[in-house]
Amino acid sequence: MLEYVPYAAGISAAALVVFAGGRWFRRSAWRLGLIDGPKLRGVHAEPVAKSGGMTIAAALVASLLAQMIAARALGLDGAYLTDIDHLYLLLPALAIAGLGLMDDLHPLGAAAKLLVQGAAGTVAWFLSFKIGGVGAGAASLMLPDTLSLPVTVVFIVAVTNAYNMIDGVDGLCSGAAFIALVGIGLFAAGAGEFRLELALPLGAAALAFMRFNFGKPKAFLGDSGSMLLGFLIATLALRAVVTPAGAIDVIPLFLLLSLPIVDITFVFFRRLIQGASPLRADRGHIHHILLLLFEGNSLRTTLTLLFMGALGAAGAMWFKLNTNGGELTAVQAVLAGAAIALPLGLYYAVYAMGGYASWHNLRNAGAATDAAMAMADAGAESGAVAGLTDAALIDWMALTDVTAIALFDDDGNRVWSAGVPDPGHEALNIPLYASGRVRRGRLVLQGPGRAGALAFAAHLLLPLYPVFMELLALRAPELATADTRA
Repeated sequence: MLEYVPYAAGISAAALVVFAGGRWFRRSAWRLGLIDGPKLRGVHAEPVAKSGGMTIAAALVASLLAQMIAARALGLDGAYLTDIDHLYLLLPALAIAGLGLMDDLHPLGAAAKLLVQGAAGTVAWFLSFKIGGVGAGAASLMLPDTLSLPVTVVFIVAVTNAYNMIDGVDGLCSGAAFIALVGIGLFAAGAGEFRLELALPLGAAALAFMRFNFGKPKAFLGDSGSMLLGFLIATLALRAVVTPAGAIDVIPLFLLLSLPIVDITFVFFRRLIQGASPLRADRGHIHHILLLLFEGNSLRTTLTLLFMGALGAAGAMWFKLNTNGGELTAVQAVLAGAAIALPLGLYYAVYAMGGYASWHNLRNAGAATDAAMAMADAGAESGAVAGLTDAALIDWMALTDVTAIALFDDDGNRVWSAGVPDPGHEALNIPLYASGRVRRGRLVLQGPGRAGALAFAAHLLLPLYPVFMELLALRAPELATADTRA
């Protein structure tokens, strides 16, 4: 049992650093200017410190020190950290954290971030955190190094950014990271290789950070924290979720990381179909859809998505325990299909309820985006009223199947409307906020279907939000100086 003591010491140290040092790191973030202010794509009501990256990096370093001290005290030096590559992995990991820190201070271009992430992924490959082959059940295909390197780098970069992308609602990224890291730890322990020096303490740090990032957030992970977690999860998974032949077990790996992988995959192809850059941020991630469906309730959104992610992780563990790289029996094959279908079905249900799975919507998204941009440009040049009376509004409503749209101030007075509302149809209510995330009104959309199916139309309206805020300012002059920029 003594061999577990260093890991217990590391987990305790990581959690203690986050709990005890969280306030100090938040104050440091404010002094450095690491602040996330309210914006149109955000969901929080006031500026919040982006101290998560510093906090979790410090927790990870403290954890390793505690583990080394415990191992030395117990005379376990020869049986602990025998794979020194795990320590070397901290070098590219901290480079990723530094990249995120710079991006938190002054937003960097996508090309610069991808370049550093690709370099870090390359270093990880040389440290043997790589996709040397792919396997499913008893079948496996080993890859030559000339193919293994690019496949590994693409995977690591994709997962790193996937965790960064789901960091858009309180507690989601840190909660999803905790689920994945516990799964990685269990996979490693099940293989008889106690390579838990990073995974379990990092999971403990992510869980502890939810104290500051859940409910009313006091701190955010920031790009530094979310990319650090994403990079380490991607790399550690490549050494834990493997078949007996040494190939990556693709089905458990996918299930373990299902939430971020599904989100980044869907967003990538949805943006291509929409005619937008895959690298351009928008309000079309799975958590944004649920926020609209849950009328802005971030707690329900986070818990729902974490439940789906936990189902995927449970399915991954079932694969590990019941298949172990061998042939599946008929019953196991049915259960395997259910383990894959259940989380995927839940994710698909969210997209379908929000109108994001409709080919009609996706096909018209590019033209609808162009129409919204045309109205936004007209509003910027000639005023809000001119922008919203532009002929492009008729085109936009036809493309998005919106039959009526109305703008109300916070007292419930109608400021502007278009179309004819139908009392027999549901309406989607979208709150609008001025500077400081002070609620100033709401936008109401109506169409022939259910209210939730208009979430995609609401996403396509984002360019017009400053125009709506200008109309509200005309009704309430005190809003005229409000900063409504994204």
